[in-house]
Amino acid sequence: MKVTLTPDERDSLKRYQRNVSGRWSYVKVTTILMLSTGMSFEQVAEHLGIDRSTVYRYLQSYQTDGLEQYLSTDYKGYWGQLSCVQIAELRKELNTNLYTDSKEIVKWIKNRWGIDYSPQGIVDLLNRIGFTYKKTTEVPCERDDSKQEQFMETFGKIISETTDNETVVYFADAVHPTHNTRSTYAWVERGTQREQPTVSGRDRVNINAVLNAKNPLDVIHLDCDTVNAQTTRQLYEKILKANPNAKKIYIISDNARYYRSKELNEWLKDTIIEPVFLPAYSPNLNIIERLWKFLRKKVINTNFYRKKQDFKNAVLNFLDNLKYYEQELTSLLTLNFRLSNSQSFSF
Repeated sequence: MKVTLTPDERDSLKRYQRNVSGRWSYVKVTTILMLSTGMSFEQVAEHLGIDRSTVYRYLQSYQTDGLEQYLSTDYKGYWGQLSCVQIAELRKELNTNLYTDSKEIVKWIKNRWGIDYSPQGIVDLLNRIGFTYKKTTEVPCERDDSKQEQFMETFGKIISETTDNETVVYFADAVHPTHNTRSTYAWVERGTQREQPTVSGRDRVNINAVLNAKNPLDVIHLDCDTVNAQTTRQLYEKILKANPNAKKIYIISDNARYYRSKELNEWLKDTIIEPVFLPAYSPNLNIIERLWKFLRKKVINTNFYRKKQDFKNAVLNFLDNLKYYEQELTSLLTLNFRLSNSQSFSF
């Protein structure tokens, strides 16, 4: 039985997990997190060294009592000089205003409560309460929150049709990885540098693909010289061949010209495929975008390929063997969406 957690619930559980004291407090938190990934009761019990009945009892307690009550008797995290109320206010401040320097946060706490922190002390505190120093995410200012909400309503109706096993929903997108290693974050021995060789070429691999909304391992892809209306039709023909018993196939995509092509859409009228277009500037609503990010992490950013053909083979081999990443992809490619206005939707 899979437990569905909102992003806020997951963040809270992970934060408690990092700071609880005592094995059983840790086990209670981790039990819920593991169940939320789709692990079975037997798997959770085996990994944590507890009885299956204990897993059932923890789940029932969590569902009945809610997060705070479930953890209230066990959580003993240490937050430093600030009280729980002050921590809550600090979290609100950090989520409202952008701070790029720990010294600015030290100053804000001093002005607000008269409490002194060193820059390193505030870094330790921020890590304990679930904050990390990382790049902000750029989002187009043209993105329309109301249109994203409307699309979520439409998607809810579409995904509800898949219960009859005759309707299939795919997310579509093209990816164009460049044959060149990109620098990435990694664990490197202090005081040393970890070099990554690169090539000077800018050759690209062009792939058009779709991902099954209900089965993240079901990815149909087409390697092509150019992604256009003609090669998109070839991809759609592969989709039809792969779903001979389907009576309706929805394909959700962005508004790229090859998906909007008049020629392609005239051909679609005689098929069971119905295109559905995302609102403009909404990659956050297309779960195949997460697959491309995972591809870069696993294949592109961490390996060096001298020849373009080797690079291309590695990308295609990844797409042909997603079963080896089943656990990670099942957790990553869920139907959980966060809108540009921070609203969350789960299906």
